[in-house]
Amino acid sequence: MKIQSGIERSEVERLRLIDFLSLPSSYPHLPSRIEHIQTHASDVFMAAPFVYKIKKPIDLGFLDFSTLEKRKYYCEKEVELNKRLCSSAYLGVEEISLTKGLFSIGKGDQTVEYALKMNMLPEKYFLQNLLSTNKAKESDFIRLSNKLADFYKDQTYCQEINEQGHPDKIKVSIDENLALSKDFIEDTISQAAYSTIELYNDYFLKNKSDLLMKRMDRDLIKDCHGDLRLEHINFGSEEICIFDCIEFNNRFRYIDIASDIAFLVMDLDFNGYYGFSKFFVSEISKTINDVSLYEVLDFYKCYRAYVRGKVESIKALESEVPYMEREIAHKQAVSYYKQALKYSLFGSNPVIIVTFGIIGSGKSTIAELLSEELSCEVISSDMVRKDISGIPSTERKYEEYDSGIYSSDITEQMYNELFDRAEAITKDGNTVILDASFSKRQWRESVLEKSKHLDIPLYFLQALAPKDLIEQRLLYRERQETSVSDGRLEILDRFIVEFEDPVEIKKRNLINVDTTKPLLNNVKSIFKDIILRNQN
Repeated sequence: MKIQSGIERSEVERLRLIDFLSLPSSYPHLPSRIEHIQTHASDVFMAAPFVYKIKKPIDLGFLDFSTLEKRKYYCEKEVELNKRLCSSAYLGVEEISLTKGLFSIGKGDQTVEYALKMNMLPEKYFLQNLLSTNKAKESDFIRLSNKLADFYKDQTYCQEINEQGHPDKIKVSIDENLALSKDFIEDTISQAAYSTIELYNDYFLKNKSDLLMKRMDRDLIKDCHGDLRLEHINFGSEEICIFDCIEFNNRFRYIDIASDIAFLVMDLDFNGYYGFSKFFVSEISKTINDVSLYEVLDFYKCYRAYVRGKVESIKALESEVPYMEREIAHKQAVSYYKQALKYSLFGSNPVIIVTFGIIGSGKSTIAELLSEELSCEVISSDMVRKDISGIPSTERKYEEYDSGIYSSDITEQMYNELFDRAEAITKDGNTVILDASFSKRQWRESVLEKSKHLDIPLYFLQALAPKDLIEQRLLYRERQETSVSDGRLEILDRFIVEFEDPVEIKKRNLINVDTTKPLLNNVKSIFKDIILRNQN
């Protein structure tokens, strides 16, 4: 990754400029206070009622602000492009000068920087604030849908732009993101997630190339916004203002309108607003008359989440960014990459994953690993069984087989409760893992029927291991005081005899996991298996 300091401006001079712009007395209108905000590419100064933004003198490869001339050009380009969707906010570009060694805003002896000047938008009307205060309404998203539909309609056909919708062009951007993210493996993105997303993109571009070409034929590749996020949409009293579009790289703006829309709905998903996400997609697909939007949306949502993971990872490494902001950026990057992984595996909808098998087979270990990779909850049968029996989770209950809290009545209650909890989680749009033996066909058929009724995809992962290894694991578990499980060696033989093979589960929904293999290999294998099944 290439991050260069400015050619004409030393770091000392840059810090002097930051200090100057952080003082209220530096501005002609003398604001009462200044708030300085950093992004990965800009320094923003909130000087009510205005906002000033200067571009950092950096070259990230996909973004190059390394010279004063380039920063001036991209400031002017930013004003020109953003007036398309936010005509009232953008005021122009201001020079920042040096005269006798002192900075000033306006012309002077030597121009040292250019600042974008905007009207400050009312904070309470930002979409992210309307959502967080429960003031957002479906009617807001209808208005937004209409504004975007008119915007896309106004963008005239251009062959140069249309060509960016070709699968080979899309692959360039994806490969660039993957290359830039390699340095973040096992920091903000896991090796398993990286490999899985890479595989998913390769398969989609190969198997769905005809669909992408058809969207080119329908003139659905436009000069779009390119950075359509919650924080860039303001519902003012007179107009919806959508600002801060991509100005630094035409390739990131010359995109399928589905990719533009995907950024916003990904951001809604990421922040937990699944209902509004679904509503907006339904509304805008009708408004722009594009039903095929659904066929490519998850692909672009994966791409958008991955881009945010990359951007936040870069910010987390910038030494000039305050420590706490870097920590937040790091956490955000991890979460965005996990969101991208979920899109690559399951699309936009929640799924139920069942890890099951013989006691000691390793099903709980698989569940914990998947929970970490996917950032989703595990509902353990051991925990639920003790919850409904009023027993502390770490209290051992070495009772006779099929008696006490392991009686058929308690077991039936446990499986019903297991699914009830899973249903509550999936209603909020979240994936969930059920960790239980599911040793009887009736319990597996029950969860299959319930998930079918809710129209929630279901994956069964059966943990498999040789008996001698299972015996070793059970002996080790018995020595662990904090183990929740009561599974033990003396009941293993009967458990094996009474375990009913999962012949009723369709091959598409069943994945066998050899838990003698290294954990990372198993996770990567499970993810690859899911992607291959979804492609067929």
